[in-house]
This record gives sequence, structure tokens and C-alpha cells, in this order.
Amino acid sequence: MSTLQTPEATVGYDVVGEGTPLLLFHGTTMNRTAWDLVRAELPAEYRYVLIELPGSGESSMPDGPIEIEGLVRQALAVADHLGVDRFHVAGYSLGAVVALATAAQAPDRVASCTSLCGWATTDARMRFTFGLWRRLIATSPELFMRYAVADGFTAGAIAALEPMLDGVIAMGASSIAPGSDAHLELDERIDIADQLASIAAPTLVIGAEQDRWVDVSHSHGLAAAIAGARLATVPFGHLVIQEGAAAVAALVHDHVSGTR
Repeated sequence: MSTLQTPEATVGYDVVGEGTPLLLFHGTTMNRTAWDLVRAELPAEYRYVLIELPGSGESSMPDGPIEIEGLVRQALAVADHLGVDRFHVAGYSLGAVVALATAAQAPDRVASCTSLCGWATTDARMRFTFGLWRRLIATSPELFMRYAVADGFTAGAIAALEPMLDGVIAMGASSIAPGSDAHLELDERIDIADQLASIAAPTLVIGAEQDRWVDVSHSHGLAAAIAGARLATVPFGHLVIQEGAAAVAALVHDHVSGTR
């Protein structure tokens, strides 16, 4: 694990493997390990650059509201520091928004883009949900995790996890990023709709059919708004990055390998 000091913040990141550069952005409340199950299913031919959002992992806590433009600048600064001029980018949830914005703002550097459970504009239901997350985390991280498991996984996954749910919830509650409230404040006001037309890189949009937090209609909307984008849906909830790791890995690898 490494850090880079930028004019704005300390940015935590990790580099794993050798080969095709693939920048990965995690989601709200998480850190760089969010992609671990997906990476475990991918072939060993990628150089993963795992960038942490403010207040996650080794990244410093934000001293004010987080802005998407700032997150893109931090990601590009890490890429510059590593000498990576051109790369593929993928993001999950809030990280998908950052990945899409990176593709829009640095079209000459992004070889391909993958959005997993992403969106362009936060709707009323999402704002309400993210506000609920903020209240639950402030009240009890353990209570938030119980809600997250109930709403984030499919019924089948919960049944499979049932014998170990208490352990899963305890582990999850202990790993909620200190910067989660700032992540959620940004989630509540996301609007990158005007940037989608600037995305020139081949783009894969993956939506989760049973997603209760970012409805799959948002993935359909992204795919329709981004020129040449391909849409794929998978039969999971928002926590597809865990429950559907193998399916996500297969889609990401097919997309990236086809756009080198």
C-alpha cells in the first residue's frame, strides 16, 4: 500500500500485478479491497491500480465536500506518478461515476471504461436511501450492516450466508470507511449527465437486475446516453461485486481484452 501527496490530499493506492494497466475505483463506505473477489476471478495479466476515495484506507479525510472533478484529478495524479499514460478504468457504484467521469475528462488516456452499478444523476429515491445510510451509520455501524445485507444481497445469497451472518455483519461494520458520510453526501447530489457525450472510450455498462439502491434503469440510461456503449445485466443485487464476482470478472475481462 502506498500514498501520493497531491496539492489537494493524500491519496492512498495500491498496485498489484504486471501487464495491462486497469484502474479500479471502489464504492461508498468501502476501500481498495472491494474489488478483491473480482480480481481473484480475473486472469493474471493485469496491473491493477487500486485508488482509494477520500477517507478510505490510506487516503486522508476530506476537509470539505468531495467533488467528482477532484477525484478524477487524484486518479490521474496517481497514474502520472506511476508513469501510466494510457489505461483501462472500471468502477463500482460511486466508483463507477468516477470511472465514467475519468473517461469523459481524459479521453486521450482511457482505453476502455466499465461501469458497475453506476448512474449519471441521483434520483429522489436514491437521495432518500443515501440519507438513510448516513443516519444508520451515525447511529450504529452494526445496524447499518444488517440493513445493507438485507437490501444489498439477493435472497439466495442471504440463505447461503445465514450460518455466518453475525460474523459477516461484524466484519463489515468494523470496515466502514471513516469518510463514508462524505461519500454519501456526494452520492446525494451526483449529476454527470452532461459529461456522458464526451466519453469516447469503448464502454461496458453492467447493471444488477435486483439492485434496490441504484435501480437497473440507471444502467439502461447510461448505455443509451454513451455512444457505442454495451449494456449487460446480471441477476444480483447492488452487492454484486461480492455475490456475483465471477460474472463481473468475466464481463470485465471480455470487455478489456477486446479493447486493447
